Amino acid sequence: MSTPQPELPPPDEAWVTIARIRRPRGLRGEVVATSLSDYPERFAPGVSVWLRAPHGAVRAAVIETAWFHKANLILKFVGLNHINEVESLVGYRVCVPLSARVTPPPDEFFYDELIGCRVELVEGESVGSVVNVTPDGGGVLVVEQVGANGRREYLIPFVRAICTEVDVTAKRIRIAPPEGLLDA
Repeated sequence: MSTPQPELPPPDEAWVTIARIRRPRGLRGEVVATSLSDYPERFAPGVSVWLRAPHGAVRAAVIETAWFHKANLILKFVGLNHINEVESLVGYRVCVPLSARVTPPPDEFFYDELIGCRVELVEGESVGSVVNVTPDGGGVLVVEQVGANGRREYLIPFVRAICTEVDVTAKRIRIAPPEGLLDA
């Protein structure tokens, strides 16, 4: 029986990493991975994924089984049935093409969608641009402002009370910061 192989997306397609493989588990071809997805259905049996090596090579795979043990994701891929076949996968990223990314519920966003957004006060005054998002406490925007006085960085909690309007299509976030949040 041959292993089903998904078609690779076009080379210019962007990728989304949904897990990182850390080590083999047992002798039967399972691996321990860290899940980077909030959507467990991403790891359902039969789902096609792409395994990306640290050096960039891509290998198609199909998930045979997946389950969580404590904070670890245990994955088994179709056709990989022995530890010798998965040892080389340590450090690989389990990816899907950006076009296959799950659509989040309304008013939820992927962190990478927020990077590059302009941050403005509700009155319209520019604060800076999002350069990173940390997962602390549900998300903290790292906002950089570059101006005549040099570079400043603000840490803005990504909560509805502060981030009153988020438009990832227009790459804009309007904020109503509490007193002192933007003080030096």
